[in-house]
Amino acid sequence: MNFDLSKEWSIIYPAALVTSKKPIDDLSRCLGLLSRRGGENRWPPILDAYTQPDSGIFIVLNCQEGGPGHNGYEWRAENERVEIYGESCRGLCNGIYSFLSALGLSWPMPGQEILPPRPGDNSLVFPLSRNSAHEASHFEGDDPIMAPLRRFVPAGGKTAKKINKYLKNPEVFAAWAARQRYDALVFPLAAYGSSANKKLKALKNRAAEYDINLEAGGRELSSLLPRRYFFFQRDLFRLEDGKRRIKYHFCPTNPGTIRIIREKAKKLFKAAEETELIHLWPEWGAEKAWCSCPSCRAFSQAELNRIGVNAAADVLAEINPRGKLTFFEESGQEGNVPLRKNLYKLESLPGETLL
Repeated sequence: MNFDLSKEWSIIYPAALVTSKKPIDDLSRCLGLLSRRGGENRWPPILDAYTQPDSGIFIVLNCQEGGPGHNGYEWRAENERVEIYGESCRGLCNGIYSFLSALGLSWPMPGQEILPPRPGDNSLVFPLSRNSAHEASHFEGDDPIMAPLRRFVPAGGKTAKKINKYLKNPEVFAAWAARQRYDALVFPLAAYGSSANKKLKALKNRAAEYDINLEAGGRELSSLLPRRYFFFQRDLFRLEDGKRRIKYHFCPTNPGTIRIIREKAKKLFKAAEETELIHLWPEWGAEKAWCSCPSCRAFSQAELNRIGVNAAADVLAEINPRGKLTFFEESGQEGNVPLRKNLYKLESLPGETLL
């Protein structure tokens, strides 16, 4: 299947579109870059559904009014018509960039755009790697927390330095995230309490133009107990093979641990108070690294995890009644410790993003 840019394409967008036209403008811009007629880029005109002509060669966009958890899309291309459909405005955005990727465009890094090779003999007929694509959210309900969103989660060493790099130009970073089809951006809680907070607010506004959510936390469960306590109060930390370990988690049955968790969570959650969704996940490979002291042995690993996240959830309920926490728990490992109402279980976690 080929896409012929020598034709007089027009882009038709939904008349009831309630979000920004940023991804639609980007679609027109990218097609203009590919066309390069007479040394100039000719951007296909963008028309709303009320003013579209009766006939023509169209890229027709459409979407439902699904909530932020509905990120699925579908598109198909024919010789003189392309249709891109989204389960929501977010899904439509994903569909647009899926179509552009099939044309050969790529965005490896923020601010970097790679166009496909121009066809020979000054042709404007570009090959499509596929003539259709479909990705459904497989999600029923209105709670986006339980939806299978693609989340950007910073990872690797020198994370704070990387975050400053990401936030240097919020508009460029938000555009890159949309082109990579991320539905949410997850930044560490500590970033919200640092000098980066103002830039995070700017990023939140820019990301909203693509219906991308900004979230806080990540694999930060261990951060609720600062590691410096290990050098003078080791009983706060988990016991493994008869020794207290500084790495991973804590001893959740120690009342002193819960007190410090509450104090630390209060500071972190206040800094991120405008963020409605916070994640407290275990570190990589440490999902089952819990304390085995005599009091903790009365509980399963999942129950120890719940004791810790419940303490944090209580603090969040006091600071931000609308706030919600997610935590990780394998299916069938629930145990007998009930969850707070603002806690949501994830049975799989996103990979971390290295840039």
